[in-house]
Amino acid sequence: MSMPTNNEYRTTDAVQDTTVEPRRSTSPVLLMLLAFAVTAAALIWWTQSRRATEAPVAALPAPVMNDANPPASERAAAANERTRAERAVATRPAPISRDARPMAGNAEPKYPAAMLRAGVGGTVVVVAEVDAQGNPVDVRVVERSGERDLDRAAVNAVRQWRFEPAMRNGKAIATSVKVPVDFKPI
Repeated sequence: MSMPTNNEYRTTDAVQDTTVEPRRSTSPVLLMLLAFAVTAAALIWWTQSRRATEAPVAALPAPVMNDANPPASERAAAANERTRAERAVATRPAPISRDARPMAGNAEPKYPAAMLRAGVGGTVVVVAEVDAQGNPVDVRVVERSGERDLDRAAVNAVRQWRFEPAMRNGKAIATSVKVPVDFKPI
């Protein structure tokens, strides 16, 4: 019996593929490009790391050496001058800097009676422009509570307040202050 010549009737056991695909090798050009890229990256990294360590350092000027020694009286006078200057610096108060803040004796804002009866509360944030003497010059609402009566009560109260003025380098200055005013029903 002869085997059919058509491949459709062959069994998988009978078909043996004896062809071996050739092994693919990497192109020498591709290997050269890869080596060049790695070398370039290493060179860039090396120059950047050297640049970071070679930062210029500010050098103090070298002391001037005088060949002639000053007399003992001049050395003593210079030492006394140094100690006097050091004491003056140590006893001088540091310049004070702070923001303006409300004084402790300020009156609480009056809770509007209708809002208190209704049990309505909220927080109003007011900005007060304070002069160098601690008096509020301009008062306005920045964040509303949602109730006009509460906003008005907060503005009226802050207008009557007194503030510790802001200080910059030990001098009182005019500035603005954000003041949150809370209205909480009992």
